[in-house]
Amino acid sequence: MIARLLPADSLRTRILLTTSGAITLFMMVISWGILAQWRQTLLAKEQQHAIAVTRAFSVTVTEAMIFERNDLAQSEGFLDNYIAGFMRENPRLRYIAIVGPAGEKVARSLQGPRAWSELVPAGILAAPSPTTWFRRHDGLGWVEVAYCPLATGHKRWGSLVVGIEAESVRREITRIFFLLLGLVVSVTGVMILLLWILLGRLLGSLRDLVGAMDTLDLEGSDLPALPDRRDEIGVLFRHFHDMHDRVRRSRLELINAQSQIYHAERLAAIGRLASGIAHELNNPINGVRNCIYAIRHDFENREKNLTYLQMMDEGMEQAGSVVSKLLGYARKQQPVRAPVAMNEVVLAVSRLLAFDIERKGLTLDLDLQRDLPEVTGDSQLLQEVLMNLLLNGMDAVGERGHIRVRTWARDDGRVGVEVVDRGKGIAEADLPHIFDPFFTTKGTGEGTGLGLSISLGIVQAHGGSIDVDSRVGEGTTFTLALPVGGAA
Repeated sequence: MIARLLPADSLRTRILLTTSGAITLFMMVISWGILAQWRQTLLAKEQQHAIAVTRAFSVTVTEAMIFERNDLAQSEGFLDNYIAGFMRENPRLRYIAIVGPAGEKVARSLQGPRAWSELVPAGILAAPSPTTWFRRHDGLGWVEVAYCPLATGHKRWGSLVVGIEAESVRREITRIFFLLLGLVVSVTGVMILLLWILLGRLLGSLRDLVGAMDTLDLEGSDLPALPDRRDEIGVLFRHFHDMHDRVRRSRLELINAQSQIYHAERLAAIGRLASGIAHELNNPINGVRNCIYAIRHDFENREKNLTYLQMMDEGMEQAGSVVSKLLGYARKQQPVRAPVAMNEVVLAVSRLLAFDIERKGLTLDLDLQRDLPEVTGDSQLLQEVLMNLLLNGMDAVGERGHIRVRTWARDDGRVGVEVVDRGKGIAEADLPHIFDPFFTTKGTGEGTGLGLSISLGIVQAHGGSIDVDSRVGEGTTFTLALPVGGAA
């Protein structure tokens, strides 16, 4: 039960244990000081009472001894009668002993210890003035022993020793001790209970805040409701609300900036494709112009004109296909999640780059596994990734170079896409930085340094990864791993 209420690693447990220990120690020190002061006061009071009683009786005893020395005593045993009467008048007395000036036994009460050594401890007769101390007697318990010398002027008549019960004093001290102990326990218990309640409210509010953090949705419009408080926790709640609003605004701004960067990089890639696209458009346009020229010069030849019209239609269809592919790549679209065949992505990008590859005399080998599982994602974004990798590979191998693209189903349940070039490779010092934004090893105007950074962001958004292996003078291999079915 206690382990469930106070788990050892909880903040409440640590605060309670530390605070309760400090409170208990403080209360014990205060109580011990109060008890010591009260005990000293009580004992001093008892000592004063014992000395007063002893001095009062010493006057009577001294007179009686003077009478006896001068043979003026009225009867034999008159000291014993004085002792018996005085003890009847003071019920707290346990024994009385009178010792002569030479240490001889003069008189004693019948009550009390049998042996004189128990009544008159060794060394007591040497005390120069009245004094008291406490000792324990067998059969009598705790006794306060009071000593008073019997003297008149410079004449020493003997000594008076009185034993006064001290059990009541001891019981009173014990009672006060347990009373203070109970007070310490009660006050400590009440303070710990109040601290428990306050900590419960405080930590409860913090748990509400943690719950709000766990359910935080930056795409949503509102935060979970938090209690309206005017203390420091309330300030924390309000700052959390403000932080949520700032983070959400920053996220929207980041998404917009990221979208603009994606689009800018796509347009930069289109610029690099411009010459190839222009050639692919120029060929069918020239063919159409030639057909129009032929029709004009032989307008009556219906059979040839039909052939020319068919050729013109094919040329326009080819030009339209080129423009459609270019627009499809350049158009700024919202990301769409749909099943994507990576083989189709590879083929689409290779068709876009076909003229540049042919113009530079490059060799592009496609090793595409059949029945490749589909991934879930945005086909346009994945085309952009592959476009960036192939363009980088084309720059690396130069004219008449070799590039290889392979797709396969990996053993870890993901689809692999590998782009291998036999180019100049990447320096080992540059490898850790190739995915950093704006990092590029190309000359001024040849690259933005954003292609690989954007590609990494796209692949990670799809729940995948990009690995790179490169050696200077041997080439570079980029390996994409995309989960079947896409990121959760």
